[in-house]
Amino acid sequence: MDPSTTRRALAALVVLSSVTVAQDPELLVSGYTSGAVHVLAADGSSQGTLGAADGAQSVRYGPDGHLYVCAEEQDEVLRFDGTTGAPLGAFVRDDPLTPQDESGGLDAPTAAVFGPDGMLYVASFSLDAVLRYDGVTGAYVDDFIPSGTGAINGPDAGMDFGPDGHLYIPSFNNNRVLRYHGKTGAPMGAFVPQSLTISRPRCLRWRGDGVLYVTSWGNNRILRYDLDGNFLGIFATTARPSGIAFGPGGHVYVTSDQSSRVLAYHGTTGAFLGEFGDAPSAGVVGATWLEWRPDPELRFHRPWPGTAGVTNAVGVSNATPGGLLHLALGLAPASVPFSCPNTWFGVDPLNVLLRVADAGGAWSEDVPVDATAVGLTLVLQAYDPAGACLSNLVVTTFD
Repeated sequence: MDPSTTRRALAALVVLSSVTVAQDPELLVSGYTSGAVHVLAADGSSQGTLGAADGAQSVRYGPDGHLYVCAEEQDEVLRFDGTTGAPLGAFVRDDPLTPQDESGGLDAPTAAVFGPDGMLYVASFSLDAVLRYDGVTGAYVDDFIPSGTGAINGPDAGMDFGPDGHLYIPSFNNNRVLRYHGKTGAPMGAFVPQSLTISRPRCLRWRGDGVLYVTSWGNNRILRYDLDGNFLGIFATTARPSGIAFGPGGHVYVTSDQSSRVLAYHGTTGAFLGEFGDAPSAGVVGATWLEWRPDPELRFHRPWPGTAGVTNAVGVSNATPGGLLHLALGLAPASVPFSCPNTWFGVDPLNVLLRVADAGGAWSEDVPVDATAVGLTLVLQAYDPAGACLSNLVVTTFD
C-alpha cells in the first residue's frame, strides 16, 4: 500500500472526539472440566460463573446480543443473556421426552457461530461434521458439512467465518485449518496445510486487518497467517494454548486446558506481560475458551446475500448509540497500524462514507448492487470515533 494512500486513509478516518467511558469488561473463561463459564473482573478477581455448562467450549455472541455456549458433554448449545449473564436455557437440544431428535444427532459440540445468513453453525467433534440450525428457533436444518467432508477430523472450538465469508475450521486430529464455502459448505481445501509448523490447532481469531491467529496446542505455539494463508511467523510460545482473545489495549490473552491460567501477551511484540488474575483459584479447571463481556466488538455485517443484480443488506452493530460512523470502502485489503495502540486497519480505501448509528448503536441499509458487479471484490471496515474502535474486516466478492 502506498504510504500517501495510507496517510489519506487514516486522516479520513481518525477524527478528534471524546471517548466514551464503557462498562468495565469482564473476561469469560470456559472451564471444560469444571463445567461452567467463569467470570473474571477487569482486575482479574473472580466474579463467580454464568452458570453450569458441562464440558464448556466456545462462547460466542449471537445477533440478538446473547451468548451461545457449547456444552460438549451435554450435547447442547446453551444461551445466556449477553448483558446480565442470566441463563436462558438450551437453544439446541434433544428433548428426551419426544421420539424425534430435535438436535439432528448433535454429538460433542465444540463451536457454535452465527453465519452471515443468520443461521447457527455448530461443529460436532465426534461426528466430524458441522450442523446448521435456525438462528431464531434453534431447530435443526441440515448437515452443512457432512461427516468427514474435505478431510475434516476433530473440528475444534475455534471454528469461525472469516473476513471473506467462508467457514474456517481447526481440524485438530490431522493438524490443518480447513476452509469451506460459506454458502454451500463445499470444501475449499486446507487454508493452513499439514506441516511441522502446526500441531493440534484449537482456536482461530481474526485481527482487524485479516491476520489469523491460531493456537497450535500440540507444539505450544501461537501462529499467524495472512488472508492468503501465508505463514507470518510464531507470535508467541506458551504451554498447550487452547483459547485466545484480543483484549483491551489490543493485547492478546491466552488460556490452556492444561494449566487453566490466563496469560497476557503484548499485541505487537508478543512479549509476555504476565498472568491475568488467578483463574485456577477462581475454580477454572480445563480452560478452553476466552470471551469478553459485554460484547466489545464493533461488528460490520457482510453484504447479504452477496449477489450482484439484487438488493443486498449491509449493516453495523455495537456502535455508539446515535454516534457518527465512518465506513471505509476499498478494493484491496491492507495491514496498517492504526492510531490506537496494537490495532490494525485493514482497508485500502477508495472512499469513506459517513453514517449515523441509531439509538441502539446499529446502522443498516438495503443497497441495490448492479448486475455488472459480478466478480467485483469490495473490502469494508467501520470506524466508530466516539468509541475509538475499528470493526472486523469484511471482504466480499459478489456472485
